[in-house]
Amino acid sequence: MPSNSTVCTPISTNSFLKLAHFLKEQGSDRDPLEVIETAIEYWMNNASWKREDLMPETLVGDDARGYTWKSVFLPTGTMVRIKYDGSFIYAKVEGHYLMFNGERVSPNQFAMKVTGTARDAWRDLWIKRPRDADYRLADDLRS
Repeated sequence: MPSNSTVCTPISTNSFLKLAHFLKEQGSDRDPLEVIETAIEYWMNNASWKREDLMPETLVGDDARGYTWKSVFLPTGTMVRIKYDGSFIYAKVEGHYLMFNGERVSPNQFAMKVTGTARDAWRDLWIKRPRDADYRLADDLRS
């Protein structure tokens, strides 16, 4: 298909005007159509590894189960770790719960049970979802 051909895709007038207003408010002179194309590219580049957020309708069976921590969905099988006293301590998402030592816990409770002190779980916990190659800081997952 030639790169200069176009397709008309319906978008509500309200959404288009909100985008144009947002760009103006932010001091951007970008064309809203360019921003829409960029958003589509971003979505396609991220949908395969952010499936829970961007394509939840494709999840089936155990993939559809998990623990929701504020705005972050942790599917069944997600490992959560914290480093304490030179060692990693782990919790795991099983079904709809985060489990530590056979007990349902919140991320904050997990951090507190391990360290004995109140902690900022977003900055102290590392997350590895089943499709992730490695652990990521929890705080990075909510941005």
